[in-house]
Amino acid sequence: MPTVDLSTFKADFRVKAHHRFRGDCIEGAVSYEFVRDHVEWLPKIGFNSYMLQATSPYVWYAKWYEHQGNPNKPAEPLSTEEADVITDKLEADIHRCGLQLHSIGHDYMAPAFGLFGKNTTEEEVDQKGIREYLALINGERKIMKNHFRYTNLCFTNPIARQKLAEFFVKYVTEKPEVDFLHIWMADSPNTNCECEECRKGNVSDQYIKILNDVDQAFSENGIKTRVVFIMYNDSCWAPVFEKLKNTDRFVFLSAVRQDYISGYTNWDKTKELPPFELNNNTVPRTDFILNMSFLNEWRKNFEGDIFFFEYHLYSDHYCDPGYCQISDRLMRDLKLLDDIGVKGYMHCSSPRKSMPTSYPMYMSGRILMDPTLGEEEISEDYYSAAFGKDWRKAYTYLRTLSELFNPDLVRNTAVGAADEMFNKNGVEIVLPYMNNPEALKDFSKIGDVISDFESVIAENIEHPEACVRKSWDILRVHAKIARQLAEGLCAGAAGDMATAQNICRKLVKFLQEIEDDYVQEFDLHLLYRRLKVTFGFTSNVFSSVKEDI
Repeated sequence: MPTVDLSTFKADFRVKAHHRFRGDCIEGAVSYEFVRDHVEWLPKIGFNSYMLQATSPYVWYAKWYEHQGNPNKPAEPLSTEEADVITDKLEADIHRCGLQLHSIGHDYMAPAFGLFGKNTTEEEVDQKGIREYLALINGERKIMKNHFRYTNLCFTNPIARQKLAEFFVKYVTEKPEVDFLHIWMADSPNTNCECEECRKGNVSDQYIKILNDVDQAFSENGIKTRVVFIMYNDSCWAPVFEKLKNTDRFVFLSAVRQDYISGYTNWDKTKELPPFELNNNTVPRTDFILNMSFLNEWRKNFEGDIFFFEYHLYSDHYCDPGYCQISDRLMRDLKLLDDIGVKGYMHCSSPRKSMPTSYPMYMSGRILMDPTLGEEEISEDYYSAAFGKDWRKAYTYLRTLSELFNPDLVRNTAVGAADEMFNKNGVEIVLPYMNNPEALKDFSKIGDVISDFESVIAENIEHPEACVRKSWDILRVHAKIARQLAEGLCAGAAGDMATAQNICRKLVKFLQEIEDDYVQEFDLHLLYRRLKVTFGFTSNVFSSVKEDI
């Protein structure tokens, strides 16, 4: 920390951000301290907002405090009251750091009807007398997948909508610090009401009714909070009959999703939209051209601000151990936001993703502030500060790793699709790197590249500056992880998946052992889940880490 005499110190720095929305959203396994430190960093690199999902981000806290995926650490059960205390502290931290607070998204339907918990039973539904408000599907009104998160309501029922509106009024009245309230639908497609009234129009028609009711309730109560609605799953189809009555209240969020390869490069192409069929949505979630075609239809109904909600750094970065390919593509996509006609971007990501560097987030903030900046300028700024005099060697090394690891051969471009979410172990997965002699040639070079670079790490590991010293120590541990990962990929590329999976098990054990020492650098929960996909244990990137490999 540099020290100056503040009585004589004066500085003036002014910059106007290019994009209106520059945010990150809670994900992964997090503690209070992880998120607090992250939100203190975000405005320093150009971000202006942070989202705490759900009325309580309990599920993300619990993943950490229960230490899911690490048997070496005893679980620390978290009560709902303790989770609420964490949330209150984080909301204060977010505003203290000058960030705008985005809140809720999914998971409001249960508390709106007096329920809370990771699961809701049918008995609880009957005890609360709320079955009549649930979506009618195949002749039954019931909780989907045992959780309100995946359950929609009968949105043409005016009492159901009234209860939601009353809940949101109460929520923002008690939390006036919420700048943007996100109102999303259930986090699962094909869970919509099939009653006679709900069949009139499509899902978005019913969605607009909720939004208009909330807006009216807010206006009656003098509430200025902005509302964010989303194009996601079944709300991809624009409404047929309904329109927002007060567009000034609303901001439109598009959960774009794409294959992380071609990205937004085809933003100006269009596809014919498939017809809407109630509860028969089979649209691939990673088809960006189709998603843009849906978005263009929505633009005919809504002319307000639009920004993107994306998943580049959810877990896809774990396919790219050098973090360079993912950064290049993320920069490419961010530079296309103006062409697409949207006003910003929100990551859905864990705050714990700086192994081997924090460059992807750093670059994102810089580009969202000023998209005229180039890769060379930003990378020199970042790497020289992080690694000192040998920064070019570190930069070249990580670029080499990104190239040799061939991330596109390790990706499953379908794992972002919601219909993958509930696949179970035993569903066969085949990735392009498996039994691939050409991939084996590159994977086989990685060990030597790491060995050659270890002398550079040794020369810098005792650097006098703490920041630089830490950066090189991260590379030291990252080299061990990358070496084991390469060995596993080599086995898989040679067609020996049994050996590949055994190497994966050893790698997971190593990660569990070092987690406490590098707890800010990688999110074991998300990395573990991604490794299970990479090595063919499951086709589900959302698979529980509680399921052993």
